[in-house]
Amino acid sequence: MKHPRTGAAVAVIFGLALSGCQPTAGPLPVESSTTAVPGPSSSELSAIIQTAVEDRNATVLDNPPAPRLAEGQTTAAYRAKRERDLPVVARSKAGFKSKGFWYTHFSTKITAESVEVSGSTASVHFKELTEEHQASAANGPSNVPTGYSVSETAIFRGSADGWQLDSIAPSTPGGLLPMSIVKG
Repeated sequence: MKHPRTGAAVAVIFGLALSGCQPTAGPLPVESSTTAVPGPSSSELSAIIQTAVEDRNATVLDNPPAPRLAEGQTTAAYRAKRERDLPVVARSKAGFKSKGFWYTHFSTKITAESVEVSGSTASVHFKELTEEHQASAANGPSNVPTGYSVSETAIFRGSADGWQLDSIAPSTPGGLLPMSIVKG
């Protein structure tokens, strides 16, 4: 038995969940550069974003894997926000599962659109395309994914240790992101 409203509600609740690694191709345009620390590599920033979004999306899986993003790749503010988000995701995931549904896997593709560097701050504008698969107690695993595409902005802070992810937020004010999104 299919529940279209449930699927739509879950997509809103969990938004951008679930992923598979697909690297960004080609160099990114750098719009301004007056860095106080060595300028970031667009491929380095894209790799951090891909891993961060996959870690974020994996939190909604029935059996989430351990996060892969190293602590040194994120700021303390990012890590604190992520820790505050985890109990909210766990409660929503438990509510979803109590209705007989859960997420089994996902794939995510990140496409970086531009990089802006000013001093020790870098902004990466990117698009996330995620497909997610669910299972239900009534029907088992579904082979038909649901998906979404959203424009986001990642902010990095440069330090003596390199560039660290500080936040990820919608690119447009008032834009929707999943509740597991980590932002400043």
